[in-house]
Amino acid sequence: VSRGKLQENEQQAGAVAALAKLPAALSEARVAQAKWDAEQARLTAQAEAAAARTSREEREKAASWNASGWFSGSPSTPSAPAIVGPVCWLRVGPPPTMRPAGCYIYGSVGTGKSTVMDLFCLTGLKGWRVRRQHFHEFALWLHQELRRLRLGSLGSQEPQKHIMERVADKAAEGTDVLCLDEFAVTNVADAAMLADLLRLLAERQVAVVCTTNRPPEDLYKDGLHRERYVPALVAHIRDSLLVAGVEGADYRAAMLRADRQQDASASSDATAATASTRSAGRVFFHGVAADDVLQQAMAEDGAAVPSLSPGEVKVSWGRSLAVPRASDGIACFHFDDLCRRALAAEDFLILATTFHTIFVHDVPRLALEEHNEARRFTNLVDALYEHSVRLVCHSKVPIEEVLTSIEVLQQASQDGEGLEADRLGVFETMYDDSPNFQIQIKELGSREKWKELQDRKMVEEQQAEARRLGRMANAAAVEGDTGSGWSAAPAGADLSAPDQGVAGVMVAAVGSLQESGFAARRAASRLKEMQTGPYLEAARHRRQAMVNASS
Repeated sequence: VSRGKLQENEQQAGAVAALAKLPAALSEARVAQAKWDAEQARLTAQAEAAAARTSREEREKAASWNASGWFSGSPSTPSAPAIVGPVCWLRVGPPPTMRPAGCYIYGSVGTGKSTVMDLFCLTGLKGWRVRRQHFHEFALWLHQELRRLRLGSLGSQEPQKHIMERVADKAAEGTDVLCLDEFAVTNVADAAMLADLLRLLAERQVAVVCTTNRPPEDLYKDGLHRERYVPALVAHIRDSLLVAGVEGADYRAAMLRADRQQDASASSDATAATASTRSAGRVFFHGVAADDVLQQAMAEDGAAVPSLSPGEVKVSWGRSLAVPRASDGIACFHFDDLCRRALAAEDFLILATTFHTIFVHDVPRLALEEHNEARRFTNLVDALYEHSVRLVCHSKVPIEEVLTSIEVLQQASQDGEGLEADRLGVFETMYDDSPNFQIQIKELGSREKWKELQDRKMVEEQQAEARRLGRMANAAAVEGDTGSGWSAAPAGADLSAPDQGVAGVMVAAVGSLQESGFAARRAASRLKEMQTGPYLEAARHRRQAMVNASS
């Protein structure tokens, strides 16, 4: 900071100070747990020794009946009963719970929340076991574990702990600190699970660190039945976790500006290395033919485009995703292949771990009514960013304009706070025969656009019915369950898909719709960083590692 290479940020410093308290809290919690366990063991051993001194005759006499009166002859409890199975001595009190149980860092995009958490993982937790994941990855693991335990317990006659306790035991295995990037709640069932899971992890002396764009009170804001479970989650976060807000400039945008200035300086200085020799080749294109984009991007990287052919990738829940063109860690998709199909965040995570370079072409400027497509695109960006995948993108407009219309959904609400439905021109409530009403997305003042959307909905419903009939005719084409059975929708489900019964967004997902606005802003920020030299250098290292591993 004193040399001017880093800027001082008091709020980041506050988050660092909060995180610095966790190692001591972990140590204190482990010591308290050891003392509690030792006292439990001492009392149990004492009781077992006393029980061993009680003779068999004394036990039989205590358990016998006689006819001397109404109560005097009834069986009595031995003064030193035998110990059968595990016991918990109430006089010791409840098991100790870790306090603080973690740290919750929130703030606007690009302010350094994830960087602060990552530095904490790398430098502040020596000797402690850390599990760092994007929240999408952790949610996928959570649903898969729930499904495994649920199926494994079917027909079992043995007494078992509550399923969430078993999940917490599994999450705590080999982990002292669980770090979750981009924590979010998008349905009430997940809110109920997370409230229990965070509490149970604290009881197991596992610290939880979260980064997110929302303060605790805004989690699942305006969601259906939010009042049933989210208050317990918010109370746990406020009472047990250290909460730190980090606001300020978007450092990713600053990185991009500095990178472009460096390129301009290099290209204008005859003695400097030209921009074409730097690792930061151009990866986002618009206004050119899509067929030339990948070739140009690879040429700037000093490589040729390999021969590409159709293929497929196994994605979540036993499904397969067709890849129009792929080879040697490179995959090419049309925007519609990824963002106008029922694909979940975990599907994009699998793509990110399978390929080192993904080319997406014909990305349009997304309108308000295309919020579902926008959410899939932001999920794709999140997955690729987390795994340092090089994204080569061909868009119909400059990349910074693709999500601008979607970001306004952060302000959407139904209750008069922020931007109301009527004022924003986003929601139209339509009642049908179902208990819940639907919220259809329309473009304000455009009847022609609304008619176009309705026609598209009809075509999609017809296509969905054809797919359903095809699955019935070929039952072997789909393997396995499609979810954990706990979430409000299967983990692989897409509520925007016509075969899920919704062509817009249900009222239960209004909170998720607002989350789409936050996700769009975050993705726009990450897309800026994904063009910079440092990111593309990290992507180059990952490409090389994948090439070396396959050779």
